Amino acid sequence: MPTDSTLARVVWAATTNDASPFQLGIPSLSRSQPHEANPLKNNGAKVGVVVAPRYFDTTTKELAQIAPDVDILHTQIRVDADFGFSLEEIAQTGDEIEQCALSLRDAGAEIVIQLGTPFSTAHGWAGGNTLQQRIEDRIEIPFEMMGLSVPAAAIALGAKRIAMPTTYYNPEWVARYTEFATDAGLEVVATESFVDQGVFETNEQAWAASFVGFSPNVLASTIGAIATNNPGVDCILMPGLPGRFLEHVSTMEADVGVPVVSYFSIWWRCLNRLGIEPVGDCGTLMNLT
Repeated sequence: MPTDSTLARVVWAATTNDASPFQLGIPSLSRSQPHEANPLKNNGAKVGVVVAPRYFDTTTKELAQIAPDVDILHTQIRVDADFGFSLEEIAQTGDEIEQCALSLRDAGAEIVIQLGTPFSTAHGWAGGNTLQQRIEDRIEIPFEMMGLSVPAAAIALGAKRIAMPTTYYNPEWVARYTEFATDAGLEVVATESFVDQGVFETNEQAWAASFVGFSPNVLASTIGAIATNNPGVDCILMPGLPGRFLEHVSTMEADVGVPVVSYFSIWWRCLNRLGIEPVGDCGTLMNLT
C-alpha cells in the first residue's frame, strides 16, 4: 500500500499536469427544441456551465481548446455550510441546478451543461433523465447533465459490455453507479477503484485527492490495469470527474484497444447539439456525430 509520501507524489503529479438510445431514454442529438433553433454554426456559441459546489472547476479549459470560439459562463451550485456530499444530499440539489440553469439562460446561454456525475446519477437512470428533461423544458434551451452523457456515449459507440475504473469512488458510490449503468442498458463486467488497485490505502485518501484531480499518467495506469484484467470488453467507462485528460484519450485507446469514455462525454453532447465540430484529435467519441 502507498505511504504518505506516495500519496503526496500522486497529488503533486495531479497538480503539475494539465491534465437504441430512444428506447433507453437518452435524449436525441437531433430532437427538436421548444424554442426556435439556431442554424448550425461553427463559432460564437454561448455555453452556460453549472459546476459542483466547493470545487474550483477548470475542466472547461478543454471545451475552450476543442471549440475555441465558444464563450463560456460558469455558475456554481449553492449548498448549505453543512453539505456533506452524500448521495442523498446530492439528490436534493435538483431545484438549485434548475435555478442555476435559468440564470445562465437569462444571461444569454444557448445551451446549459451541468458538470459533476452524481448530480444526475443519484436519481438513478430513469430519474436522472426525468430531471434533465424537466430542466430543459423549463429553460427552453438545450440542457445536458454530465452523469447521463457518459453511458449515453458508450451506447452511441455500440458498447454493451464495459469495464469501469471507478477511481476515487467508495463502495457505496460504485454500487450505485453500477446500478445506474446497468439500468442504462450496459453490462458492467468489472469495477476497480484506486483502493482496489493499491493507488491509495483508503477511500478517504482517494476522495480528498479528487478535489485536486489526478494526472493523466495516473488515469492512464488505472485504465490500462482494468483493460488488462478484462479483455473482450467493448469500452472502458470511467465515471466521475477525475481530472482533465481528453488530449491523451487517443493514446489511451491505442494502448487498450477499445474506446474510452468519461466526463468529456458532456463536451460531445454539447458540441453535437450546437452543431460544432471539435478541433484536434480527441479520441473515438469526439469524432462521433
